[in-house]
Amino acid sequence: MLKDSTLQRLIGIALLRNGPQDLPASQNLMLMLALATAAINYPAIAQYTPEVQPLLQLGLLLGFNAAFVYIALMLRDLRPRFVQSMSALFGTDALISAVALPVLFLLGPPAAEEASAGSGAAAIAFLALLVWNIAIVNHILRQALDVSRFVGLLATLGYIFGASVFVFMVTGA
Repeated sequence: MLKDSTLQRLIGIALLRNGPQDLPASQNLMLMLALATAAINYPAIAQYTPEVQPLLQLGLLLGFNAAFVYIALMLRDLRPRFVQSMSALFGTDALISAVALPVLFLLGPPAAEEASAGSGAAAIAFLALLVWNIAIVNHILRQALDVSRFVGLLATLGYIFGASVFVFMVTGA
C-alpha cells in the first residue's frame, strides 16, 4: 500500500516542489508504481489503439522508459539514482494519467465521427495535461541527471516521444 507521505511526495513532484531524491529508494515502491501506472493507462490504451494488445504496449512503454533512464543515468555515472527516478516517473505518470483518463473518455476514440459538446473543452484540458506532463518529466530528469534545463528538455522529449516511436516501430500502431 502507498503511504500517505509517499503520495504527498509524488504530488509534490507533480507540482514541481519535490524531486525524485525525496522518494525512498525502494525497488518494491518502484514496481508498485509501475503496476499502478500500467493499470491506470490500460483503459486508454485499449480504447485508443485497440489493434495492438494493450499489455504489449504497456510492457514496451515501461521497458523503453526504464532503459532510457538507466542508460542516461549510466552515461552520467549516476546509476544509484535509478530506482528513485523511475519511482518518480512512474508515480507522477500514474497521477497525471488518473486525471487525464476521464478527459480522454470525454474526447472519445479518434475515429469517432461526431464530436460531443464537451470535446473542445476536453481537448484543451488534455493539451494542458500533456504540457504539464512534459514539465513534470523535465523536472524529474533534470534533477536525476543533474543537467541544465535545456539538456533536461532534450532528455524529456527523447523520453516521451522516443517511447511512442519505439512502440510504433515494434507494433506498427
